[in-house]
Amino acid sequence: MKIKKFVIIASAFVFMAFFGAHPVSAIECLRAPLPPALDALASDRAVDVSTVEVDSWDGATPAPADDNIYYAFMPQKTVPTVGFIILPGGNCDPRSYAPAARDIAAQGFLTFIIPMPNCVAIPGYVRADKIISDYGETKKWAIGGHSVGGVAAAMYAKASTAVSGVVIWAAFVNVELRLDDTALKVLSVTGALDGRATPEAVRANADYLPADTVFVEIAGGNHTQFGWIDPSPYPYPYLEQDNPATITIEEQQRQIVQATADFLKQFKESICPVVYLLGKEDPRVNIVRKFRDELLAKSSAGQDIINLYKKYGAALIAIFEKSPVIKDAARKLLGAITPVMEFLF
Repeated sequence: MKIKKFVIIASAFVFMAFFGAHPVSAIECLRAPLPPALDALASDRAVDVSTVEVDSWDGATPAPADDNIYYAFMPQKTVPTVGFIILPGGNCDPRSYAPAARDIAAQGFLTFIIPMPNCVAIPGYVRADKIISDYGETKKWAIGGHSVGGVAAAMYAKASTAVSGVVIWAAFVNVELRLDDTALKVLSVTGALDGRATPEAVRANADYLPADTVFVEIAGGNHTQFGWIDPSPYPYPYLEQDNPATITIEEQQRQIVQATADFLKQFKESICPVVYLLGKEDPRVNIVRKFRDELLAKSSAGQDIINLYKKYGAALIAIFEKSPVIKDAARKLLGAITPVMEFLF
C-alpha cells in the first residue's frame, strides 16, 4: 500500500514537473553564449534583470512556446528616460549580449535583448514594436544590433517613427538601405580586425549614413567579440571568416559599451538637479524657480550663478546617480534652504 502511494505521488510529481509548469524559453541558436554572458543575467544593486514572457508578438497570434520571451535590464539607481533595444547577430544566442546590455543599463538606460525567430534578425526586427508598446512611458528609443542584427536595426529604424537613434555594431548599410536621407542619429562601431564587416567595407558605405554619424573603430577588435559568443564549434577562437583579435574580449566589450552609452546620452531629457532631487510635481521646485527669476536673474552675480548651474547641472546629476549618500544629503539640504528662499521674496 505504501509502495503504491509512493508511486502515485512520484508520478504526480513527474507529471507536474514536465507538464504542470510552463517555463519560458528561447529558441536554441547555433552559437552558444560564453559563461560570463549567463552570469550577467542575475540582478544586482545596479541593474534589475528580468526575463519577460510574451503572450503574442504581433497582438494577433500566440507567441511560440519556445520563442516567447525577451530580456529586460532596468537601472536601479535612476529612472530611465531612454530605451535601447539590442538585436542579436545571426545564429547567435541572444544571451551573448547580456554583459553589454547590463553595463549599458548600469549607465542609466533601459536596455532590452530580443530573441529572433530562427535566430535571424531580418524577419524578426518588428518585435521591437512589442518592447516599445510595453514600456510606453519611456520618452526616447534607440535600436541597435550586431552584424545582421545591426542591419535589421537600421531597417526597423527607417520604417518606424518610434526610434531616434540606431547603433550598428560590426555591420554597415548600403545603397539599398541608406539612412542618409533620414533624421536618425547613428553610431557605427567596428573592429579594426573584423574579417566580415571589414573597416574597408564600412568606410566604402559610409556615404549611406547621415553626415553626423559617429564612427568608432576599435583597434585590435574583431567581429566575434561584439558578443560573448562561444566559437568552439570552429577550430579557432573566433567565427568563420573572422580574424583573431589582439585585445581581450573584456577590453573590446568595454569600448563597445562606452561608445554606445556615450551615444545614447544625447537622447536623455535635460533635467535640472532640483527637479531630479525633488520631482517635478513638488511645490518647492516652483519656490526655487521663483527665487531664480525674481532675485538671481536681476543681478550680474546672480546671472553668473544661473549660468554655472546650467553648465554643470548634468555633472551634478551624474554625481547623484553614482552616490545615493550624496544624493540624499543634497535633497535634505535643498529641503532646508527652500524656506529661506521663499522668505527672501
